Amino acid sequence: MKNTRLLKGFVILATAFCLSLSANAAGGKLIEMLVNDTGVLELLGKRGIKGAPAKKVSEYVSQSILSISYSNKKPAASELRKIITSIVGSDVDNVYKKQLMELLDTPAEKVTKDDLVTAVNNLIYLSNRFGKRGSTVLACAECVSEALSKHGFKFTLEVLNDKSSKRVLTQVLPREPRQLTTFISKEMSKGGLGDYSRTAARTNLVSPEEERALGLFLGLRKYGSKKQKELADAIVKVSKDSSGDTTLLSRENPHKLWKLFSEDMSDEVMDSWTKMLKEVGEKSDGSDGSAKKAFYEYLERVAGDDPVLREQLSALKRKNCFFK
Repeated sequence: MKNTRLLKGFVILATAFCLSLSANAAGGKLIEMLVNDTGVLELLGKRGIKGAPAKKVSEYVSQSILSISYSNKKPAASELRKIITSIVGSDVDNVYKKQLMELLDTPAEKVTKDDLVTAVNNLIYLSNRFGKRGSTVLACAECVSEALSKHGFKFTLEVLNDKSSKRVLTQVLPREPRQLTTFISKEMSKGGLGDYSRTAARTNLVSPEEERALGLFLGLRKYGSKKQKELADAIVKVSKDSSGDTTLLSRENPHKLWKLFSEDMSDEVMDSWTKMLKEVGEKSDGSDGSAKKAFYEYLERVAGDDPVLREQLSALKRKNCFFK
């Protein structure tokens, strides 16, 4: 009898303890959910983001936190708060930081879907700008995943496994944003690609979150594989103004083809891009819109009457991923 009463008492205590843990989890703050993979998925699901999109977002959050961490393991909530608090960046960086800091201490049950999406976007942005490790680069969510874009996510954090890309991202590119800007300026000047030091050119054609992707392009032009260098050269050939001068960032001929390297590509895919961009370069004269016109004319020809390809082409035009 004594053992039975003891067992019942233990069950009651254990149940109360579990309920207490559940209540604490439910009443936790957003930052506590973000450092917990299960917590992220739970919160996403409760805000109507489920399935594959939720899994991808959870991966982006985990990668972002690991990248921005001081060590090789995911920090606790208190450590993550200290890391984000310590960030000192540009006016634009500080807007993202301030928004994120204001949301992190929000009780999880009061976090709206918009709050959650904003927090994830800002975390990915700051990780891309101030991350200390990992071969990650930010990409536009709209061009990567319509499912994520529909929920309001602006950014994805892609992990590149290509050997040359990993080398550039981890060993060549500076981690500190100001040093990265200096690197880009020097490489563009040495490569005859134009003057990046002019603030107007940077502001209008390369946003802060895109600088790492631009740096990756410049790094692969020097340290990439043969196929990567051929594709980079093809992109440069498209980058000319009406005077025939090479200008990677031109208001007259604005493109963002250098962002192609923001994801891993097979040699066959790179060959296809290289072939197309060589023709685009030959058919465009650098005048306003000529490269964009040649780009889409090529794809129109390839798509022909194939309904699937036509739909993909329409989506590419709608998203405007590579041309402004």
